[in-house]
Amino acid sequence: MTPEPVPRGAHSPLRPLLPLWTLWRPLAGAVGTGTVLALTAVALNTTSLPLFRGLAALSALLLLGSYWVAAPWFIARSETWHRVITFVPMTAYVTAVGLVVAAALSFLPDDPVTAGSALLMIWIFHIGGGIRQPTSFAYERLRGRPTWAAALQVAAMCCGTVGAVCLIRTLPVPGRYAPAVFAACLSVVIGLVVSSKKVFERVRKLATQLDDRAENLERCLTRLSRGAAADHNQLRNATEDAWDDLHRTLRNKVETGFHLYGTFVLPPTRLRRLEALVTEAIANPGAPAYREVTERLTVIRAACAPKIDTVA
Repeated sequence: MTPEPVPRGAHSPLRPLLPLWTLWRPLAGAVGTGTVLALTAVALNTTSLPLFRGLAALSALLLLGSYWVAAPWFIARSETWHRVITFVPMTAYVTAVGLVVAAALSFLPDDPVTAGSALLMIWIFHIGGGIRQPTSFAYERLRGRPTWAAALQVAAMCCGTVGAVCLIRTLPVPGRYAPAVFAACLSVVIGLVVSSKKVFERVRKLATQLDDRAENLERCLTRLSRGAAADHNQLRNATEDAWDDLHRTLRNKVETGFHLYGTFVLPPTRLRRLEALVTEAIANPGAPAYREVTERLTVIRAACAPKIDTVA
C-alpha cells in the first residue's frame, strides 16, 4: 500500500496547538451556559423582584449568545457526537425562551405593556427564524423534526396570543366598550386553540402523504428496474409522476403553509441530492442509485410511521 503523503507543516511545533484553538467555540458555549446556570440559581433564590427580572433577561440573552457561538462547532461534529449531545441546542433554546417568559410574567401584574411586548417578541423571533434546524444528518433527524417544529410553533403562538391580550387589555378605551374589548380577547384565545389544533393536524397529514408517496415511488422504481423492455416507457412515466408527487410534498414546510419561514422536511441541498439520485435511477434502472434512493425512502417512511393518520 502506498503511504499517504505527509501534509505540509505536519511536523511544525505549532501543530498541537491547532486543535486547542478550534475548541474555542464549545468552550465559550460551555462557559456561557455555566454562567447562565449560576445566574438562574441566584435569580431563583433572590427576593428582589427587579433583580430577578434583570437576571432572567440577562440569562436568556447570554444563553442565546452561547448557542449562537457554539452552534457551528456542534453542527460540524460526527454522527456519534450528534447522537450524544443532539438535545443541547434545542434544550438551550427552550430554556432561554422559558426564562424570557418567566421574566415577562413577573412584569405582568405591574407592567402589562412590557410583559405583552416581551411575549410578542418571542413570537416575532420565532417567525423570524428562531432556532435554525441543523442540516447535518437530515434523514436521521427527520423522525423528531416535525414534533419539535409543531411544539415550538404552538408555544410561540401561545406567547404571541397572551402578549396580544395583555396589550389589548391596556388600551385606553371608555368603560362602555369593555364588553367589546373582552370579546376581542376571547376571539384571540379561540383563534389560538383552533390554530394549534390545525398545526398538529398539518403534521399528521404531511406525514401520511409522505409515507404514501414515498411508498408509491419505491414501488414504481422497483417495477421499472424489473419490468420488461416493452413496458419501459410506461413504467418510466409512472415513476416520474410518482417522483413529482413526492417532490412537491417534500417542499412543504412542516408546521406552516407560509414559505417565508418554517421548518423544512429535508434541507434544500439534501432535496437536490435526492432529486439527482432519482433522476439517475430512472435513467438507469437497477443502477447503484436505485439502491441509494430506496434506502432514503425507507428512512423517510420509518420517520413518518408514528405520525400517520389517514383520517386527519
